[in-house]
Amino acid sequence: MPPLTMNNLTFGFFDDSGLPRTNRILMFYSFETEEHLARSGILHYHVEEHRFVGPRHDRELTDAALTFLADSGRLADRPL
Repeated sequence: MPPLTMNNLTFGFFDDSGLPRTNRILMFYSFETEEHLARSGILHYHVEEHRFVGPRHDRELTDAALTFLADSGRLADRPL
């Protein structure tokens, strides 16, 4: 399967989700496909386990999300 093309990819945080911010991060994403179809969803990152939990997501999406988390200062260090 070819990599997913994600145009205009954006992320944001659900900071008022009720989950402790120190070990869990809820974030939303949205993007547009090559076919100009809008896609959006929620990612749940477990800080202590250094992984996304819940449904599996495309590798390109989770890599971009990790970069966003690191750039925003939400992760002490970027996991491999």
